[in-house]
Amino acid sequence: MKEEHSKQVLNANRWNNRAKNYDKQMYNFFRFMQKKVISLLELEGNIRMLDIGCGTGWAVRYASQLCTENGEFYGLDISPIMIEKAKEHSLGYKNVYFINADSETMPFEDNFFNFIICTNSFHHYENPIKVLNEIYRILTPNGKIYIMDPSADNTIIKILDSIVRRREAAHVKFYNTKEYKAFFEKSNIKYIESKTAFLEKIQIGQK
Repeated sequence: MKEEHSKQVLNANRWNNRAKNYDKQMYNFFRFMQKKVISLLELEGNIRMLDIGCGTGWAVRYASQLCTENGEFYGLDISPIMIEKAKEHSLGYKNVYFINADSETMPFEDNFFNFIICTNSFHHYENPIKVLNEIYRILTPNGKIYIMDPSADNTIIKILDSIVRRREAAHVKFYNTKEYKAFFEKSNIKYIESKTAFLEKIQIGQK
């Protein structure tokens, strides 16, 4: 088994195990940070939004509510149990959809999404260029990608990264802003800006 595939399996198993507790208060920080990202989106009209690494789908439902259920809102996660729970929590939503898939091969048409978000998930991706190439493919012209993740621009995060790498086999790397800019350029995504959010950063790009 290739290393990249083993990382995918490790991550799927890890989040399958966390799925039963993912909606408890201990994960409220994730939801707080997701609100920050969603507040940057222009959620008007019949837009389509995707959350990559959606977990149990809180951000997808929240964005849908802000649009009074106009548009279409999708969540994708590598963990089938996370997706099962996302669907259970979303009964009654008419425009919310969840898919169990890998971020390197996303089952969507070209030019499909106006906005894509990825929060606290990108550091698990061993092939960030493959993921961003997929993001470029499925974004509409002028569509935007928002990636929020712990930023290795910060010394504390650099130290944390080395610790987590030793302790978590599924962890890949916390990237810095310079690396994100290089990733975006290689994927033909226009780098717009970086916004600091505590020890995390929101990296914003446009097709």
